[in-house]
Amino acid sequence: MVIDQNHLSDSTPTEQEVIRYMKILAQAFGLDKQNAEVYSALSSKNRALKKQLEDYHSQHNTLEKRVKRLERNVKSLEIELEDLNGCVELDECVDRETVVDLIHKIVPLLIGKKGSKSAVHRGGSFDSDIDKVINMIKHQRIQESLA
Repeated sequence: MVIDQNHLSDSTPTEQEVIRYMKILAQAFGLDKQNAEVYSALSSKNRALKKQLEDYHSQHNTLEKRVKRLERNVKSLEIELEDLNGCVELDECVDRETVVDLIHKIVPLLIGKKGSKSAVHRGGSFDSDIDKVINMIKHQRIQESLA
């Protein structure tokens, strides 16, 4: 038995007809309402998950910035530590004699500046005097490194 191609295509429904029939069946069984409810619930859940993802992304960016800042701080501290270790290993630090000599030069200046008690008991003056001592030690280091 030979089937005519035209006859076969006439009896086979098109894709659009299948979709239309499926919609009619869905309406007949009340599936449209159920699909709408499921779609609504899934859409709501999807929006909530998108919001949560945005929040996590924001937190991630903030934490990334903090980590980068902390890494820079650690790197800076490592460099300082290497400098200090190098100073100790190479004996480039100011030696004890230099510090003692500087103290002998500075103490009389401090005592003569405002009297022995007032120079020691005034916090601001004492802090600035310490800064002067530190600067003198730094200056001494520079002079020694240039020599």
